[in-house]
Amino acid sequence: MFVLGNFLKAIANVLSFVLNAYVFVLILDAVLSFIPQMNYSPFRQVISSLANLVLNPLRRLIKPIGQIDFTPYIAILIIIFLNSFLVQTLFDIGAKLR
Repeated sequence: MFVLGNFLKAIANVLSFVLNAYVFVLILDAVLSFIPQMNYSPFRQVISSLANLVLNPLRRLIKPIGQIDFTPYIAILIIIFLNSFLVQTLFDIGAKLR
């Protein structure tokens, strides 16, 4: 059973890294949106397309209030919850199987 425990802990590590990297992408997208010169940059387009994978479904549910779009903040909160709940659960199950 220790193999399954190690496998779950490895999945938890990778998932934690991916979620943390996605938070970085969301923050970077929000910061780059304030720089008008970056709108047509290929780097900005890649970051925006990655961020919009999560933000577009949220934007359908939560409309901007005036000129302020709260969906990046809500997405970050959801990712933090997933990182705390899902990753920690996988770690705990992996630890118990060892």
